[in-house]
Amino acid sequence: MLIKLNGKQVKLPDFFIPGAGKSGTTSLARYLAQHPEIYIPALKEPQFFAFWGVDFKNHYPKPFPYVKELDEYISLFKDANDGELIGEASTWYSIPLTAQRSIDNIKKIYGKYTENLKFIFIIRNPIERIFSAYLMYYEMGIENLPFEEAISFQVCETRINNGYRLELNYINNMLIANVIEIYFKELPRENIKIYLYEDLKEKPLWLLKDIFRFLGINDNYIPSNLGTPYNPSGIPKSPLHKLVYRLLISYNPLKPLAKKLLSEEVSYKIAHKLRKPFYTKPEIPPSMRKKLLDIFREDILKLQDLIGRDLSHWLEG
Repeated sequence: MLIKLNGKQVKLPDFFIPGAGKSGTTSLARYLAQHPEIYIPALKEPQFFAFWGVDFKNHYPKPFPYVKELDEYISLFKDANDGELIGEASTWYSIPLTAQRSIDNIKKIYGKYTENLKFIFIIRNPIERIFSAYLMYYEMGIENLPFEEAISFQVCETRINNGYRLELNYINNMLIANVIEIYFKELPRENIKIYLYEDLKEKPLWLLKDIFRFLGINDNYIPSNLGTPYNPSGIPKSPLHKLVYRLLISYNPLKPLAKKLLSEEVSYKIAHKLRKPFYTKPEIPPSMRKKLLDIFREDILKLQDLIGRDLSHWLEG
């Protein structure tokens, strides 16, 4: 979308994928980016509108990456061709702490053009989301506590107050119903599409075609990477498995050559296949699942009413 900003025309997104985190947003963005009428920058999760103008200090144990300056954000879209729809995916636009601020900042930048923006959500069972998030943060090295301890309200509150990264505020970050309510209140309802994680897993082609129609582009296109799972969660089977995998992937001297010779899609598929023997995805203990269901039940029921989808299967122990 071309808009006039500070006296000059700039390219900015036509649509956003605000989340929810650990619900397939990376896969969706990769699929959409293959469409010849869509441009999505390589950098996913710029988080610009969630933190623009905010000086927050929650950077422990590793700095939180986000795009801070408007000019830097605009530069992400400079390579989009005329006529291409520009998309952007940042899951902090759907976190309770930052959702309202994200919308307010979008309105500040877009002004009257805000009513032309479109928003695409994928939402997942919060019990599956929270465990997937925990596994990812554990693998990233920003989490080191056992699952049940890490997600407890007391631990989360203490950590956030002591400057730990905001991702570690697990349970609060998973509450999505009020976020959707804010989007419905602040933006045209017809410009918001909401899907379930199950839609992406069970009928991805239907989902993509529906999104293409929503965006007003050719809905006959089928991405070649459709069905490839991006950003899967899991942890190494052992310290030795982790070391060997990193030697094969992260520190392999052939990696720069492979990047030059192979497409991103092919490179990812090879890395994904190599990853499988070294990683595992543990199951949530049944007792913990029941506790989480009690915590999230009200949010699930409210979300069900808001979006008009049957979520009773999320309420099963």
